[in-house]
Amino acid sequence: MSAALELTDAQRRAGMTISILCIAVAALAIGLTFPLLALLLEAKGFSGTAIGINSAMGPLGILLASAFVPAWIARFGAKRFIVFCILTSGILLILFKLLDWYLVWLGLRVISGAVMAGLFVASESWINQVANNNQRGQVMAIYNIALSAGFASGPLLLGVVGVDGWAPFLIGAAIMFVAAIPMAFITVTAPRFDGTPSFNVLSYVKVAPTLVGAILLYAMMENSTSAMLPVFGRRTGLEDPAALAMLSAVVIGGMFFAYPVGWLADRFDKIRLMTFLAIICVLGILIVPSTTGTIWLTYSVLFVWGGAGASIYTIALALQGERFSGADLVTANAAFGVLYGLGSLVGPAITGVAMDLDDPNGYIWVMSGVSAIFLVFTIIRQRAKQRGDPG
Repeated sequence: MSAALELTDAQRRAGMTISILCIAVAALAIGLTFPLLALLLEAKGFSGTAIGINSAMGPLGILLASAFVPAWIARFGAKRFIVFCILTSGILLILFKLLDWYLVWLGLRVISGAVMAGLFVASESWINQVANNNQRGQVMAIYNIALSAGFASGPLLLGVVGVDGWAPFLIGAAIMFVAAIPMAFITVTAPRFDGTPSFNVLSYVKVAPTLVGAILLYAMMENSTSAMLPVFGRRTGLEDPAALAMLSAVVIGGMFFAYPVGWLADRFDKIRLMTFLAIICVLGILIVPSTTGTIWLTYSVLFVWGGAGASIYTIALALQGERFSGADLVTANAAFGVLYGLGSLVGPAITGVAMDLDDPNGYIWVMSGVSAIFLVFTIIRQRAKQRGDPG
């Protein structure tokens, strides 16, 4: 019997609500931290390369730590571990201000990435474990909406607070400490992740190849777009506010489409739905260069494109919970963390090189290329599924 079935409906709802609330509030602080550190380094005169290397330390920490998260959750329990990760993130923010040296920041970013890996693997495992199969897509959509809203609000808050002095660091740390309060003090029953996993993080590639492709695509799209889409917009002649608004269109699209696609995922074949979304990802980004003369049309296309890309991740999370439970689910989510870290490192690097070779459309070619690869792969996996292979 799964841990989810051992919980009452009220316990499931309470657990999901508290977990989503914690991760949404924590995402607000994380969304504030990323641009804060980059802007402070830029103000000190560090090169773009140096800022990029510093930013890459977070995904590196995710990549290095994710495989160890299942053992940490098994030892400390999901609830205690989530609280530890949130409080540690708040302390790290204070340390960034206290230890204001570039090389020290590199190490702190690695540690911060490792803590983030623990937070997201534990939270996603918790939510997926207690969700019912007939509503799993909708639940994971709500989780992604809350997460995106938190990330999107962070830069807005930073714009109000400013980057100077202790204020942004203390506010970010305070937000983290507040995020831990519901999980720490409200009585909620954590799911158990019983048993010994039937695979490890490395063998997950063979166990669930479609999900591997989905998370790699999402990580490359999300991080390459965050880093390079405003640059693409500027190089096509847009002013900075308009170029940054392109990124906003992508994020808002992801939030808008999450729940409708989650609802569809609960009612239709998930791999076929991902295949359809992959087609939108390929065609949508290819249309963008032809729309840059009409900015509202550009925003509209990016809105739909961003919604399709983010929805692939929503479906992947739902498939994850549908296929795995207990210790297998935590291991699968840890594999997601490793793959996300890998995609986060590789995606922006490849996109940057491509834009040097074909400025500015290298971004378009990389995004359409990785989407096309995933599209072909989902078609192949769909045929394999029809032969009885669940991967």
